[in-house]
Amino acid sequence: MLPHTITLETKRLLLKELTPEVYDYIFANWDDNAIITYLGYATQQDYELEQEKYRKGLTSYFLSFKNFLMVEKATGIIIGRIGYHTWKAVHNRAEIGYGLYREEHKRLGYMTEAMLPVLKYGFEHMDLNRVEAFASPLNVPSIKLIESHGFTKEGLLRQHYGRNGIMEDSAVYGLLKPEFEALNMG
Repeated sequence: MLPHTITLETKRLLLKELTPEVYDYIFANWDDNAIITYLGYATQQDYELEQEKYRKGLTSYFLSFKNFLMVEKATGIIIGRIGYHTWKAVHNRAEIGYGLYREEHKRLGYMTEAMLPVLKYGFEHMDLNRVEAFASPLNVPSIKLIESHGFTKEGLLRQHYGRNGIMEDSAVYGLLKPEFEALNMG
């Protein structure tokens, strides 16, 4: 039986929890088509990449994740993900990541809608003291999203990650629990 998960709800979205335990269960018990449907992948290539990541190990002793599948209430379609990867529970910090699967779901405010409940969940239920975000300095929508939720720019990591064989910089942002509480609880 699928492990117990939680679902966060917003006006237009259901945010369905995706944990290492869920991955273990579905990869051990379901066929490829069922996994593709559950995770909402549009292509076989996307699924194969996820399958490879799972085989190589998504977690370690010091590192885990907690993601949420973004399900559009009106259609039941999984439109993307948001959540915490690089979760270092021993240090009470995690990196937030997010993405929409298809172009037609972008620029409709879905990430803005999903960000607050996911941050709230992290600070209140995962015992996070710090949430980090890394964004390309050229990714204006991502930077606007994190800045609108109270993240502070802390610096620039030069040639921090590779994409399509090219090394790119990352702007580093951080949000501390007291800052989040001051913005959202007061």
